[in-house]
Amino acid sequence: MYVITYSLRGTQIDSDEYYKNVAIYTQQVLANAEEFFANSLDSLIEYYRKKEKFAKEYAFLDLLILGVLWKVYSGDALGLDEIPGNMLTLLSNIRNSNVALKPGVDFLRGIMSTVFLSPDLYDNIASIEPSMENYEKLTSWLKATGEFNQELKRLDWLKDYLKTLKEKEAVDLVASAITFALWFENSSEENLGIYTQNVERYLNELRPKRYWHEDVIFCGRRRVEYHLNMVGAEIMNKIFRESFKKTGKKLLLLPDCMRLHPSSKCAAKETEVGIKCAMCSPDCQVSKLTKLGSERNFGVAIVSHESSISAAVPSKKLIDKETGVIGVACVLNLISGGLKLKELGVPAQCVLLDYCGCKNHWHDEGMPTCINVGKLMGILDV
Repeated sequence: MYVITYSLRGTQIDSDEYYKNVAIYTQQVLANAEEFFANSLDSLIEYYRKKEKFAKEYAFLDLLILGVLWKVYSGDALGLDEIPGNMLTLLSNIRNSNVALKPGVDFLRGIMSTVFLSPDLYDNIASIEPSMENYEKLTSWLKATGEFNQELKRLDWLKDYLKTLKEKEAVDLVASAITFALWFENSSEENLGIYTQNVERYLNELRPKRYWHEDVIFCGRRRVEYHLNMVGAEIMNKIFRESFKKTGKKLLLLPDCMRLHPSSKCAAKETEVGIKCAMCSPDCQVSKLTKLGSERNFGVAIVSHESSISAAVPSKKLIDKETGVIGVACVLNLISGGLKLKELGVPAQCVLLDYCGCKNHWHDEGMPTCINVGKLMGILDV
């Protein structure tokens, strides 16, 4: 099998070992975070308890997100001027609010993102020093990309907490988050690196094809960001597990890229409750999962994009308050997708695509993707 960036199968025939390894490693990350941030823990968790039931887990996840994004992007943030930054943010807002304008807006975003945002992969730009002023510069850069909307909401919540501290205490906590991210980068490569070995090759050899495209930042995400999303998915699955189990109905949402045939040749039909598989090919995993759903009493729908989920929730046609969702996505969409479902009040669990292959971002012709069915059955307690 051709691996574009990541594969949960590593050197194995399936992804069973990945799920065992990532669960063990995530527990190690949480234990180390509790020890590392011990001096800052009490007041931080007390603040988070005002909003979050799982205050400790969310606090650690937010600090890890901050540290990793600071390490990867703060040097680029320092070089973004205010005017292009504001223009890119405006374009992202227009794109999110008006689907009809999306093609033209994406054309402009592709050009501007490549010129003003795209990190230089061949320069090792050092992270900027921790300060609240530089915190603002980082979040402004992230906002301009249009790729980190949910993560930004978490960083804004964390920033509100930092404002309650003395300036030195706030800066010290930011510095601690960056230091913790350095440990995470090294340890995650040791524990999860076998699944992301092709990321560097992709970034250096294939990613330049994405220049001038609106996804130039998304496709340029670093190896440590893959690991961040893997661990983040484990943490959020743990957080949402009990509320998901209490729901009376279960719905599996599958991405377009899992279809065996392109949409032009696929017999699936658009309905009021999502795109429904017509089971036209027994070799298609969407068809197999649809058949399994009818046998095991869970629904299956194909969604063309993450926004399809958020559009469906307010209408209550696809998802109601009694429905628990199992969302399937590639690694780089895990944290943002999970946080989006949380924001919408949807009890959710996630299953990772074993590898990426969609035509939109990763493969010129599109390569059918798949999931670990055993992991899905475990989530459903089947």
